Amino acid sequence: MLNSEQIHEVLQGIFKEESTKNNHPSYAYEHKLKDNIFIYVKRKKDSVVKTFPLVVHPECMNIKAEIDVIPDLIVNWSPTKSTSFRRYPKLNNQSQYGYGIDFKSVEAIHQLVNALKKHDFQTNNVIQTAKFNIKELKDKFMSPLNQILYGPPGTGKTYSTINKALEVIDPEFLSSHKDERSTLKGRFDSLVKANRIGFVTFHQSFSYEDFVEGIKASTNENNQVSYDVEDGIFKQMCDAAASRVTVESVDSTVDVTNRKIWKMSLGNTLGEGAYIFDECIENGYIALGYGEMIDFSGAHTRKEVANSYRDAGVEIANETTDYNVTSIMYFKEYVSIGDLVVVSDGNHKFRAIAEITGEYFLKANETGHYCQLRNVKWLKQFSPSLPINELFNKNLSQQTIYSLKPPTIDLDKLQNILTSHSSTQQVSAGSSISNYKIMSITHELIEFEKPNGSRLPIAMSIINELVNLFKSNKITIDDIRNKNVFNKVDSTLEKYLINGYPNVLASLVDSIVSYGISTTISGTSDKRVLIIDEINRGNIANIFGELITLIEPSKRAGGDETITVKLPYSKIPFSVPSNLYLIGTMNTADKSLAQVDIALRRRFDFIEMMTDYDVLNEIPTIEGINVKTLVETINQRIELLYDREHTIGHSFFLPLKDEPTIAKLAGIFELQILPLLEEYFFEDWERVGQVLGDHLKPNNDLRFIIEKFESAQISKLMGSDWELSGIQPYVRNDTALNSPHAYIGIYESAH
Repeated sequence: MLNSEQIHEVLQGIFKEESTKNNHPSYAYEHKLKDNIFIYVKRKKDSVVKTFPLVVHPECMNIKAEIDVIPDLIVNWSPTKSTSFRRYPKLNNQSQYGYGIDFKSVEAIHQLVNALKKHDFQTNNVIQTAKFNIKELKDKFMSPLNQILYGPPGTGKTYSTINKALEVIDPEFLSSHKDERSTLKGRFDSLVKANRIGFVTFHQSFSYEDFVEGIKASTNENNQVSYDVEDGIFKQMCDAAASRVTVESVDSTVDVTNRKIWKMSLGNTLGEGAYIFDECIENGYIALGYGEMIDFSGAHTRKEVANSYRDAGVEIANETTDYNVTSIMYFKEYVSIGDLVVVSDGNHKFRAIAEITGEYFLKANETGHYCQLRNVKWLKQFSPSLPINELFNKNLSQQTIYSLKPPTIDLDKLQNILTSHSSTQQVSAGSSISNYKIMSITHELIEFEKPNGSRLPIAMSIINELVNLFKSNKITIDDIRNKNVFNKVDSTLEKYLINGYPNVLASLVDSIVSYGISTTISGTSDKRVLIIDEINRGNIANIFGELITLIEPSKRAGGDETITVKLPYSKIPFSVPSNLYLIGTMNTADKSLAQVDIALRRRFDFIEMMTDYDVLNEIPTIEGINVKTLVETINQRIELLYDREHTIGHSFFLPLKDEPTIAKLAGIFELQILPLLEEYFFEDWERVGQVLGDHLKPNNDLRFIIEKFESAQISKLMGSDWELSGIQPYVRNDTALNSPHAYIGIYESAH
């Protein structure tokens, strides 16, 4: 990266003027581009560049696409208020916003300035609210809510869904790592694990019940069979995207480590006990539906609980197995203060999380139900309820109360939920601390990206100890910043690390103490993505049903023409949230675009993906074979003999980049290309041979497809008077697969 002095010198040469300079130890070089349009270079006294803030009118977002393609330039498109920098002018008494930029070359600076100069910024027509401007302009570049990537096989449709999904959920991460496939895949996988991205493949038997909702059988604690409505992946994603925290205890000290966790039901969502949950939320307790108005305060064993039931006239046949006894024992004796309780909503959702704060007590009521109580602190309440896959790895049981342990419950997800508050200042993945960007946070490790692009991993145990030392008043933030920690305390902390990054660690500890820290691996937005692979292979009308209309942007929740429908199984109102994005893939060799359901075509943006011959240029010549020319010639012949929707994609040949051998090419042709061509042309071998240019090759040994029988052999088999009717039988010529000249012969005559 260029440092601040180098950037300043280049800009000074471009603008032919002296730049103003603040005398503050941390100052900025200021360059005037146009009226009210400035460029700043923020620097530290050590001349190490921390960031290059580009500060312009919010309409700079209009040329985002043009800026993003400039080589050697890295942009952070998250708007930053001007108050975080020095010497920013105000527009109509409103603080401006800036965009942080790093440069790898001088040429990148020139290209950026040229792009800004030729754009007509409307500086005399400034809208008053800068925040609104930026949101409005960002929306112009937002990915479409519904899009389908379509094209022939092997053109990278499924491969591209990773970038498309990150473009929606974490565009900043995508921009910073656009050339690092393994890093992007890792981020994608983490978002899939966090249920921010869902993936489903349509097929002929895929149904509405799989996609939206259907009825499934289950059993309760008394082994009674019941039939419950179970949500499909689409409804699960919709519910998760629409869910909001309605009750929240902002307590960053909640730690799930070594805590006992319980699942509990609090009445039904829609039945007679629907009021129970609201009553519990309002009064700060949980209530057990068993036990009636019996006081179990003096009962501490199963026998004593059973006798309390019997004294009240309740029959207990077998006290060792009766769930009336079991539920009271769990609720009163086994649940302890400090335990966590997850409140279920049926077997497939949960709607609240609480911490036990008090002992058991009885509170009689006129109904005689839900009288057994424990005081709690409500940590989170969700509306609508969240799908179980946001927290659990399998369905819940209908038992009223029971212990939850891994792998049934995912402790990392639980910690994420409890520590992810609505405050945008909370330290989390994506936050910036002293210009060090946090790439990921787990219970074991926090990983930063330095301004120069390298990584800095720090053990969370070190951060936690610094936080604890600060909270116990043994050190101050200034002690960390001034490298004075080890003069104050006798610690086993790594001195080189603490004193090597004093500003980063001081700011990090200060932010954690002030706002809390989240180990969530989610992006900074609440957007979610559902990827539907092979979307055209399913029966769209059957799978989407009445929801095909609801996915339109204007018909979604919060849209201009929002539509809500009553679902056929659950009978609940339902609408599609506007923060759920659908990305489909469509193989045109399976079904032509012209055959796609019109209802689907009207509601999706279709993005064509054809063979990328530039990618094939990266494959070295293999014993004289030019792979790009070879594939290009094959596809041209397919277009003439069939159509462009059945051409062959570049991804089939990408393994040749790492292994450019004739053996690898032969394997690709034998196992993938020839079978595909056979399928395209319904085993019309003559046309397959024409695609491969066999009819133009003078030597039979160079042909991939050859006649199975020679004339002499036919005469011996059938007699000299027999004449062939129909198509001549053909076979593959394995000798040609390993001959470089056979491949060169595919395109040689055409060029």
